[in-house]
Amino acid sequence: MQIPQRIKDKTILLVEDEKIIRDNLASMLGYFFKEVYTTGDGFDAIDRYERYLPDIIMTDLKMPNMGGFELLHALQKRGSTAYMIIVSAHTDTDLLVNAIHKGVDRYLIKPVTEKALFEAFNAYVKKLNHAMPQTIDLLSQVQFSPDKNEIMVENQKVHLNKKESLLLKLFCSDSAKTFTYEEIEYQVWGSQSMSLPAIRSVVRDLRKKIGSEFITNVSGIGYQLKT
Repeated sequence: MQIPQRIKDKTILLVEDEKIIRDNLASMLGYFFKEVYTTGDGFDAIDRYERYLPDIIMTDLKMPNMGGFELLHALQKRGSTAYMIIVSAHTDTDLLVNAIHKGVDRYLIKPVTEKALFEAFNAYVKKLNHAMPQTIDLLSQVQFSPDKNEIMVENQKVHLNKKESLLLKLFCSDSAKTFTYEEIEYQVWGSQSMSLPAIRSVVRDLRKKIGSEFITNVSGIGYQLKT
């Protein structure tokens, strides 16, 4: 089985309280992803999510202090857009239905097999391709490649730094939406408290690269992508 190309530059946060299982899974995930972050605690997982902003979260269902559903609910309240995977030894149909209702993208049964991981990550890539194509046409002369953190402006490659790329991905996720300063702060900086001048600085730098006409400021609210 071939590893999907689009996940090789992605990151994943693994939350599992049993160290042996956590280490074994982390070793398997290392073949798929650019970075694998691990923790054995739900509360620490929130801190790690806000620090690293991983693309995928894989969490055990039953854990001390904070279970998998509680963790995912806490992250969803914070506006997380990460792909959510629950791992459990329980095959109860009611649990599966509950997981779907709570917005879980994939439910894996322990012990997790390589085949199950491939299926889960192929499903992630399928969802990613629908939500965020590999190439996005902003206008005829500007194309954005989110996986490569670069844009093509009149056939010239222009590199975006991490924050510029995260900001442009956020704008592209809903081009009709005005994103508030608070949403931008959380989705681009995570747990780091950031000032409005710092947000404006990233927007200014991004405008220089893609063109000032593509990002509109909505006074007192935030910014919107204009395509």
